[in-house]
Amino acid sequence: MSSDANPASTAAVELGLQLKAERNRERPGKPKGYSKREIPRNICSDRTLLDIEEGRKRVVKRGFVRDICAFYKTDRVLIEHLVKLADATYMDDWTDAYAGVIDKDGWLYLQREERASRAVFHDSTAIPSLIQPRSYVEVILRTTKVSYDDAEAEWDQTIRFREARRSRWLKSRRSIVCLIGEAAFAVDLGAQANDELRQHVLELSTLPFADIRVIPFAAGRYDLMGWEVNVLEFGEGEEPFIRVASPRGAGFVSAHSHRGKFFRGGVGHARDLSVPVREFFK
Repeated sequence: MSSDANPASTAAVELGLQLKAERNRERPGKPKGYSKREIPRNICSDRTLLDIEEGRKRVVKRGFVRDICAFYKTDRVLIEHLVKLADATYMDDWTDAYAGVIDKDGWLYLQREERASRAVFHDSTAIPSLIQPRSYVEVILRTTKVSYDDAEAEWDQTIRFREARRSRWLKSRRSIVCLIGEAAFAVDLGAQANDELRQHVLELSTLPFADIRVIPFAAGRYDLMGWEVNVLEFGEGEEPFIRVASPRGAGFVSAHSHRGKFFRGGVGHARDLSVPVREFFK
């Protein structure tokens, strides 16, 4: 088990939450899912299952995950996500389990985002995807020159996905801070799209749980220039979740690593340089 001085990793916490949700999933004849006492003893004890579900067990075996998911009749795709999380619990730095691989469909990131109490988004050249208006995405689609099979269907799915994600955020009223480089607003999207973008971000900025800010060109060079950084914060005792992207690559960063401290500090510095979007558009 973990202690306050040595808390369980993000992987262990998320794995526990996923397994608890899977146990409680409605099934034919079991509207409330399984109780812990119904889990076969050859898989685990009540106490072990409780420790895992509450994120108190730092290391979880992949064999256990496959066994309990077989009992739960868990979807095959979800099982693979959960096994990856179990592998990550063995790492000194849980993000090493995701090094060199793609978080398929952004699954882990989205699970974490839905649970976060506060999110900070930084991008020096683009509007963060959570708050992009439909017209902004349509301009990206219209100006994308490289074509491939099923591109139109994929873009349509992307638009629907982003609108659904934004709708869930608005309904939840989770606190967000957006730090956007002035370059994102300097791109010529066309008169109508430019006006819609401005109106959209100004409307969002009136929400009590949305802090939309701009880092002006006058701020000069700063540490996170060129980086897309998402920092998700949770309750007391749970480590922040960091995802970063740049032209050199993308991935997750442990909040307690040197790089994690750099990005968290960089977000604070970027905020200090920023101004509220309403002040920027005066």
